[in-house]
Amino acid sequence: MKKYFSICLVAAATLTTACNPSNESAISEPTLADDSTAIVNLINGTYRDALAASNAGSVVAAYANDGVVMGPGAPTAVGSEALAATYSAIFDAVGLDLNFHIDQMLIGNRYAFVRSVSTGTATIGETEAREDNRELFIVERDSADWKIARYLYNKQDTYKAADSTAVTAVADAENTAADTAAVEALISTYQTALNASDAVAVAAVYTTDAVVMGPGAPTVSGNANVQQMYAQLFEGMTLNLTFHIDEVVLDGEYGFVRSHSDGDVTAGDATVPSSFRELFVVKKVDGEWKIAWYEYNQPNQQ
Repeated sequence: MKKYFSICLVAAATLTTACNPSNESAISEPTLADDSTAIVNLINGTYRDALAASNAGSVVAAYANDGVVMGPGAPTAVGSEALAATYSAIFDAVGLDLNFHIDQMLIGNRYAFVRSVSTGTATIGETEAREDNRELFIVERDSADWKIARYLYNKQDTYKAADSTAVTAVADAENTAADTAAVEALISTYQTALNASDAVAVAAVYTTDAVVMGPGAPTVSGNANVQQMYAQLFEGMTLNLTFHIDEVVLDGEYGFVRSHSDGDVTAGDATVPSSFRELFVVKKVDGEWKIAWYEYNQPNQQ
């Protein structure tokens, strides 16, 4: 929406106000290019530099006040105080020098959904090792700035970045309580199909261009490839998991779900108690909510 400011000249002697519409000046809203540049600068500038400096305060400043980080093998940290404690503990143990490559951005009115990969080094004491990660950021518009709202990452088997960054504007739409209920039902449907080892039913809850990012595995794109991945997964193991939704947030035709799950995983004769954390990006397609992106990790080493 354009906001106009008029300069009105008041003639005190005559108490006459003269306003000239031709003097109106427009303050434009940020463009898609402006937003995408700001988000890149947030992730591969502000956040990256704070990590490299091992500066927990600067890291927290890149987050929204209610920001959440879910790192593999670590508890979920919610809010500025927990974020500061989490990153301080990380920096006490390891030095990080990473560069982030953003593969895809979906930019809405309030939130943007960002997939990225990162590569660089992790230094413990005098030992330096290569570090390759894959990230899912939910960033939130904060006045004229963008802040990290939710962040989950995991390890990827081999570093692979997209040739360029795909940027898409999210279509505006009114979201209702019925939409929230439909998204909750979507996650329940996914749970049922997963526990039934039904790859066809699992693929049915995903979009045609879905992306799945499992820890230690290649990124899988496209519905047919997603179905094949689950079919191969089910050949080697059976899952019995219950998903607990922590929050559902919708912004037009897209939204996100943060959840955690627990239960057990059976491979051969061994059944192991297991727990996971998930970040889903969901999309409304022809009136039906589907999973567009999915990344998960484990809060403890199992």
